[in-house]
Amino acid sequence: MDLILNVESRSMTGSRVRQVRESGYVPGIVYSQGEDAQPLKFKEFEFIKIMRAGAGSQLIELQGLDEGSVFALMRELQRHPVRRSVVHVDFYRVQMDQVVRTEVPLLLEGESEAMRGGAILIHPVDRIEVECLPRAIPDHFVVDLSLLVGIDDSIKVSDLAEVEDVMIVNSPDDVVASLTLPRILIEEEEEEEVEELEEGIEPEVISKGREEEEEE
Repeated sequence: MDLILNVESRSMTGSRVRQVRESGYVPGIVYSQGEDAQPLKFKEFEFIKIMRAGAGSQLIELQGLDEGSVFALMRELQRHPVRRSVVHVDFYRVQMDQVVRTEVPLLLEGESEAMRGGAILIHPVDRIEVECLPRAIPDHFVVDLSLLVGIDDSIKVSDLAEVEDVMIVNSPDDVVASLTLPRILIEEEEEEEVEELEEGIEPEVISKGREEEEEE
């Protein structure tokens, strides 16, 4: 899917950026190695629309600049701490014939029989780092939860399906999904182990005093 964001060049910078926001735009910049950052602005509702379509990791075509369309990746998103509205965005301009490093989201699919039995899913990472040409960036990597049959099962980076012309940077041994028991079941098992241990211990007989009497 091609993600397109209509942008305009921005002359107001520094303390005047507030005026940009008051006029209904979000300020941002697009930069690349060896070049000065270019200020721009765009409508927040248009940005939210492409964010919902995966702009956090996908190639974005910025349209409306004087030089024409620019292809970029989003590098930093700033939100208002209370209202959570978008206040500033940094875009990194890419060359279509040069390899880039970015992060691709994980998509959980399928069902785990163990989870239906009460096991809890542990999902330590939600993105995978990759290197590839901009046009080859995958939309996502699928994590098949049906592979998690028992508590000791886990899904690692090496279990993810390979994508042509895409190199995964993460270690193959990195765990992306695993299972654990609910805390209450762990506590019950611990209590049972303690009870079994106590049942197997014979009481200690204190007989030292009696032995001394017999010796006398």
